[in-house]
Amino acid sequence: MKLISLFVLGALAVSTNVVAQTTDPIQKALLAAPNAAMARDATVIKWKPDFTYEVLKKGTSLMVCYDLTGWPGERPFSVECTSSEANLPRVAQNRKLAAMGGAGASDRGKIDGAVAAAAKDGTRIMSEVGSIWYKFWGNSEATAVRHSFIAMPNKTGKDVGLPEVRDANGSWVMFPGTSEAHIMLPGL
Repeated sequence: MKLISLFVLGALAVSTNVVAQTTDPIQKALLAAPNAAMARDATVIKWKPDFTYEVLKKGTSLMVCYDLTGWPGERPFSVECTSSEANLPRVAQNRKLAAMGGAGASDRGKIDGAVAAAAKDGTRIMSEVGSIWYKFWGNSEATAVRHSFIAMPNKTGKDVGLPEVRDANGSWVMFPGTSEAHIMLPGL
């Protein structure tokens, strides 16, 4: 009897964990928002295969959140928000370049090459300077981690008064002087 009870409890625990996975597309996208108030006010969109999008929920702020799970170059679970709807053309371009570069994380070099080529030929769409990007990604929702940064295209550490190498003392500028330059916000 004890063995059966343990089996039933184990099955319930597994089924509860499966149910806990977010299936609602709006709620899933909003997992990337940094807090409940920002999630409440955010717009949620769904990217289409042709790199356009449909609005699933119109918000009252400029923040836009979306699900990137399954897109080339993304982790098996990947949701993202940007603090400015002005960044959506860049996100569309990112999706196009990732699709050209390859299908998986192993194709990261190809994707980075496509981004570098767009920057070199002047077709790279810039992020809005000072906009914040919030990403929540991983191999699953349960193991996802947060990654946040402030877009600073073409800025260097000297321009913004920050180091250009990661250290234990806080933020730094990653990819300084390039279209991909951003201030890393560790732990957010």
